[in-house]
Amino acid sequence: MKKNLNAKKIAALTLAFTVLGTTAAYADVMNGEAAAEPVALADAAEETESAAYITTSGKIVDISDTQDGNKVITIDNENGGLRFVVSAATVIADRATSSIITVDQMTDGMEVTVVYGANSPMGMSMPPYLGSVTAVVANADKGFVSVGLFNEDLVNTTDMLQLNIQEPGNIQTTLGTKSILGADSVKNKNAVVFYDVTTRSIPAQTTPSMVLLLEEREAVEETEAAPVEESTTRDASAPETVALRDAAEAMGYTVTWQGKAEPVLLEKDGIVSSVTLGSTTYVVEGDMAMDAASAPVLVDGVLYVSSDVIDSLK
Repeated sequence: MKKNLNAKKIAALTLAFTVLGTTAAYADVMNGEAAAEPVALADAAEETESAAYITTSGKIVDISDTQDGNKVITIDNENGGLRFVVSAATVIADRATSSIITVDQMTDGMEVTVVYGANSPMGMSMPPYLGSVTAVVANADKGFVSVGLFNEDLVNTTDMLQLNIQEPGNIQTTLGTKSILGADSVKNKNAVVFYDVTTRSIPAQTTPSMVLLLEEREAVEETEAAPVEESTTRDASAPETVALRDAAEAMGYTVTWQGKAEPVLLEKDGIVSSVTLGSTTYVVEGDMAMDAASAPVLVDGVLYVSSDVIDSLK
């Protein structure tokens, strides 16, 4: 009987201390006190089975060029590391500055966190190989990072982290949107969040220094934008057109189709040019805007551009 009574007392005391601890945590929030560092947050790599994204962290040990102008980065960690491709379309967010940087700013020895889809195909080499990733966090050891799905209340249920976003906040997307985004744009979205301190509440609350929404480009084919009427005659005054992919790849370019609403990227030797469906303005050598004789069109799944666009490529 005494053993049973003592067990009941211990259970009661444990419950009391738990309630007191929780009450104290909420009192800190009501009093506006903040923790010097996040409290009891799960590690970003400990995702649930249903998580849409996976993260792998490590230190860069090699950065090499590919024949198509991309970069292959190798990181090392206690699990054997990872190799992954960084292209012109890969978003790299710097944890130290809460800004978007280029792959040229990444160096050997830098700590990074790689974010990729849970269903991404991975080569079974050593270390494993990823042909593409959704995002990369550079200088990942310079502060706290949370990756996961944030609900209507801006709570990441994996880390139990709630966001208090100041308007306008530093919110960007992996699709490179130029519009100013607010807190509503984060609701029910997967995101990478940079933060420094949290409250002692449950969930812990924080004002992030940056939010990067994880949005994938649609897996679309180069399909015909609109029905094209066949004609038995050709307008002699129409500019000559050529198939963009065939012509560009023959010149050593890598062609990346991102969907009808996004520019088609042409990359060679680390320099990116682009053309946009329906627009006569195109970009060469990264920043030189030029006017084409005619706008690119899609016909039977093939993108055609005026010949002067190809002539301007080196």
